[in-house]
Amino acid sequence: MGTGREELLQRLWEAQDEAYDLMAEYDSLPHRYGDNVLYQAEGHIIDLIADHPGITVTELGAILHKTPSACSQIVQKLRKKGWVLQSRNQQNNRQYNLTLTESGQRVYADHTRFSQNCQDLTFGLLAEFTEEELEHHLRVQKKLNLAYMGDIQRSKEAAAQPAGVDEPEEMR
Repeated sequence: MGTGREELLQRLWEAQDEAYDLMAEYDSLPHRYGDNVLYQAEGHIIDLIADHPGITVTELGAILHKTPSACSQIVQKLRKKGWVLQSRNQQNNRQYNLTLTESGQRVYADHTRFSQNCQDLTFGLLAEFTEEELEHHLRVQKKLNLAYMGDIQRSKEAAAQPAGVDEPEEMR
């Protein structure tokens, strides 16, 4: 059995895993925004187009850390629903700029209200914590994020290694 600190760190690890699973499940579910149903990824793209009228699919991909192809598929769904317009860029004939239709603007407003309500409920659950406690949690979360970034980097480096090459010592 580990020390009290090790046990606490293990519980923290498990809570992070649970949070990840819950967020992944939430993101995979369709959500009702007013009279419309859409997925979280669609809502993010609607928000970005509203916040950056004229944005391109490539720019969406860069912001969301997704491929332009993945963003393009979502944009096509949103176009079919009548929420997004795609128009040829006058300065670059190979690019298309995205804007919301009037219907898309209503979806954006409904999504914004829904998101604000979720945030208000969450912040209400956290009301018992002092600013100092929240700052402490934020510091811990930033350290965990650094660990995750390191894991990602090491995994990318290991995947890039030719077969038969030993993995870096810190991966063993």
